[in-house]
Amino acid sequence: MNPNTIRKIDYWFGQPICFLLTLLRTLFPKKETNPQKIIFLKFIEQGATVLAYFAIKRATEIVGKENVYFCVFNNNRPILDILNVIPSENIITIREKTFFSFIISAFSALKKIRKEKIDTVIDMEFFSRASAIFSFLCRAKIRVGLHRFTSELPYRGNLMTHKIQYNPYLHTSVLYYLLVEAGLQNPSEVPMMKISNNLFSSSFPSFTPS
Repeated sequence: MNPNTIRKIDYWFGQPICFLLTLLRTLFPKKETNPQKIIFLKFIEQGATVLAYFAIKRATEIVGKENVYFCVFNNNRPILDILNVIPSENIITIREKTFFSFIISAFSALKKIRKEKIDTVIDMEFFSRASAIFSFLCRAKIRVGLHRFTSELPYRGNLMTHKIQYNPYLHTSVLYYLLVEAGLQNPSEVPMMKISNNLFSSSFPSFTPS
């Protein structure tokens, strides 16, 4: 799909859907639990996926490599295969060439996520309404993502259980790591998380050509 089309759909349809799902969440709240299976959502931007390497490695330390998943657009999958940080069968792809193929494959991805009983979603998109909606529809008890609070940022409802304040002064790799760590914390702290970024250290992925 054309990027402009995606943005228009996200704006005109995303806002009312986020609002309705927020009401639904208020009526039917879920109890939080400790992460057992984690899935990352980063549909676009292969470069950003590289920056998530440290966060993905941290997730494998928490729940084990076999219990970490990644959902991504089909065209952006190759970078995950190159990083080789999670099993290839744990990479769930969504076709995005046409709106129809996107809808069909998105529901197929949701079906697989629910079947795997994944309980923790890490939404790495920056205020995308589509990813927030997708996170909620995964039925995961823990949903970690950015929340605008009182900032002048895009509205995407109140669908996250662990709401992170966006900090433009943090490197993106640190922010992604922060999302993973937030899933281990008490979500009653608002906004999350009030810890020193000196606790974070980064490592770099290595590539060994075949």
